[in-house]
Amino acid sequence: MALKKRFDFTKKNRRTGKTEKVGYVDFMEDEGQGRCSLYFYGDIVSATWESMWYEEDKCPQDIADFLHQLDGYEDIDIYFNSGGGDVFAGLAIYNQLKRYNGHKVGYVDGMAASIASVIMFACDELHFATGAQAMIHKPLCITIGNADDHKESIKQLNLCEDSILDIYEQHTRDGVTRDKLKALMAAETWFNGEKLAEYFDVEVEERAAVAACASDFFDRYTNIPEGMGETTTKDIVDAVIAEIENRENQRIEAEKQEILADLDFYGI
Repeated sequence: MALKKRFDFTKKNRRTGKTEKVGYVDFMEDEGQGRCSLYFYGDIVSATWESMWYEEDKCPQDIADFLHQLDGYEDIDIYFNSGGGDVFAGLAIYNQLKRYNGHKVGYVDGMAASIASVIMFACDELHFATGAQAMIHKPLCITIGNADDHKESIKQLNLCEDSILDIYEQHTRDGVTRDKLKALMAAETWFNGEKLAEYFDVEVEERAAVAACASDFFDRYTNIPEGMGETTTKDIVDAVIAEIENRENQRIEAEKQEILADLDFYGI
């Protein structure tokens, strides 16, 4: 039995601070196939009240609630277009997804920057669209206080960096050292799919990135590629709709070929 689900597209109005619905897509989910979808199409935040205010954002409790509903599902398709967010929230989400026993297939549709680039490695398979971007950098924070407070912040930042490096190291190509990863993080390195595949175990797909990305965290980064964020909301919605339709057409064609192969086997 096929179930109809609706995926809403939203954006933050920077002037009013409110979330506006800018479109939606209805898609069919085959209950018998045991698959479901999870979208990281906003910032990674620490608390539920933040993700409730901005619907496209995700916090650890959102993921816990999502996973709790998956009784009977074996596989998750996870789609990324995120500029990053809270480090501790991202590490919690990574561990939640990593513990989930179902097979997780990740697709970087537009961007996986900062802590989103950590979360994507919770997937068992990772597919990177041509033209999509990933970014790794040293964790950062804002500290208010005396010298002791700043020393404690430095200690916490170093611990976070080590945790992130531990995760990255599990997914590197042969010959990529921890020191090399640290250097890339220190330089705030942005990757396209081809460059990312030189260092990490990802599969680059011959399909265009389907969405630009807006994030509250971009003003904290120093090496953002030129032109990022200039795509309009309508362009984003149209591109994502086209990509979802394309994936559905590919699924239907694959099923058609499978049926024809069965008929040929029986001489029909």
